[in-house]
Amino acid sequence: MADPTLLICVGATKAGTSWMYRYLHDHEECFARSVKECHYFSTFNSKKLMHQLKILNRLGVQYEARLIEAEAADDIIRILNLSRRIDDTKGLVMALSADRSDVSAYLEYLQAGRMDETVLLDVTPAYALLEPAEIARISALPIRVKLQHLMRDPLERLWSHVRMVAKRSLKEGQDFLVNCQDILQRVLHTQEEAHIVTRGYYKSNIACFAEVFDRSQFQVGFSENLQDGSKFDSMCAYWGINATSARQIEPAHVGVAAPFLAGLRRDTLEFLKAQYDFVADNFADLPENWQKNRELLA
Repeated sequence: MADPTLLICVGATKAGTSWMYRYLHDHEECFARSVKECHYFSTFNSKKLMHQLKILNRLGVQYEARLIEAEAADDIIRILNLSRRIDDTKGLVMALSADRSDVSAYLEYLQAGRMDETVLLDVTPAYALLEPAEIARISALPIRVKLQHLMRDPLERLWSHVRMVAKRSLKEGQDFLVNCQDILQRVLHTQEEAHIVTRGYYKSNIACFAEVFDRSQFQVGFSENLQDGSKFDSMCAYWGINATSARQIEPAHVGVAAPFLAGLRRDTLEFLKAQYDFVADNFADLPENWQKNRELLA
């Protein structure tokens, strides 16, 4: 059996990483565990590790409860899927909790159950914020590695992220759109919601990886190109797989719809101007929605 390539996605939040995971998870040439985000390289800090273990343990409890319901309903498909999720979650907890002096537990977790698939997968958007020492750990892996950074139009990504935060923080009786607007105002005028901005700060996030990996190992792409066509075919070629139809994969984690106030569009675009300029200066063939929003800044 040939040695596999590890494909790591370090794309921005709300930029298509879940869609990419689902596509690759179902691809015959790719082996992916049922837990999308490993968070291995972002949890060398003990505080971050404990936080991630709590999340995984909570997920495990939820899966166990759903499994009881599936068994009561004699739903074989759900039983099999949930059993796999439980096993994979427990396996990841063990991998994260293991001795970090080497990466054997991480690589063993990624490969457990692999047959002849040629690509392994770790889709963890939070890796976009890794420190140089953490990125160096990826470059030192004893396995062939490729990295994919996904970008989405800055305005659309920001508004999607705002809506996600607004939904999670919504209190009883609170208006969703008003909450969205309040969060956006804090993004534009304070540092209270800095995490929303940093997760989509392409210039610095990409530069940190580009200093370590050359273009044969680090590719930057647009989430708008995650659809059938020559640009998606090129992405698949870089990932090391044959392109198959992407049409059967539905958009993932579609947020609650909320109109973007026209009065805030200009201010938000000005706030994001550095990101548009950086991408336009460094990457060719901007998607149409990027071009239209840049034109509004002219």
